[in-house]
Amino acid sequence: MRRALALAVAVAACGLPEPQPVARVEGASPSGAGVPTELAEAFVRFSAPVEPAGLEDGARLVLAPAGALREAIAAVESDVGAAGLAAAVPAEIALEEGGRRAALRPRAPLRAQTPYALVLSSRLRAAGGGAVLDPDGRRRTFVAPFETGAAPGPPPRPVITEVRAHAASPEAGGEYVELANRGAGALALAGLRLAKRTTAGALSGCDLAVASDAEVPPGELALVVGGAYDGRYAVPPGVPVVRCGAAALLGGLANDRAPELVLLDATGVTLASFGAGGVAPICPAAIERIDPEGPDVGENLRCADGEGTPGW
Repeated sequence: MRRALALAVAVAACGLPEPQPVARVEGASPSGAGVPTELAEAFVRFSAPVEPAGLEDGARLVLAPAGALREAIAAVESDVGAAGLAAAVPAEIALEEGGRRAALRPRAPLRAQTPYALVLSSRLRAAGGGAVLDPDGRRRTFVAPFETGAAPGPPPRPVITEVRAHAASPEAGGEYVELANRGAGALALAGLRLAKRTTAGALSGCDLAVASDAEVPPGELALVVGGAYDGRYAVPPGVPVVRCGAAALLGGLANDRAPELVLLDATGVTLASFGAGGVAPICPAAIERIDPEGPDVGENLRCADGEGTPGW
């Protein structure tokens, strides 16, 4: 007992360093669904001041679509940080309230009806050099998810108007899906996903590879193609040609069965369909919707004249 007490006194006399003060995440905003696309700011609040290093340059705090959450976490935890993350929402970041509040202010409106996440690195440091802990007291990446609501103003109305499954060789260079916006508001393309119904009945799709601000104005068209598209069609100027799939569109559209396609938003909700239930005809070239405003039924689909009219 005396030896233990003497050892304790000796250790104390050595002047062991005091534990470094830590900060804890107390909360974040926004949260939930229906967040305005014109988001003024998102913020994280701390129990104690934190160091500005890594915050004001966007290396340790980032806002990104939920679809890029894995990449965002890897970026904020890397040595380089998230300042160069392509999927990040461009924003101004400031440390306020004496270092207890990190505010992120997007430079442009967010996409409508899209899940996002505010991501804070575990590598951020408290002002005294200690760790920044999450609300559970653990040192790990903090993620605050939320979802935007509908965009202000009139809504868009996407319609799949033409599909070409059977193209001249190489087929991967000529398959396409024509997408029209028949609504009164602009159609944001970022976050949309095109999918086909497989023979097993499952959906197999790909995300539209576009910039975050890409959109189709009311009454205009976009052409969705595969990564191996060879530019063989004379698409009108101004019509965006959007890639979907590394090589063939959706991994290839079968020539011997009716195509069944759906356009999905970022949450998986179906925005448009073409040939649902296998009602589309099997054609030697393109299949078109007769009345763009009409329903997705067999009577409103037919084989297009000639080679089709992609983008027109």
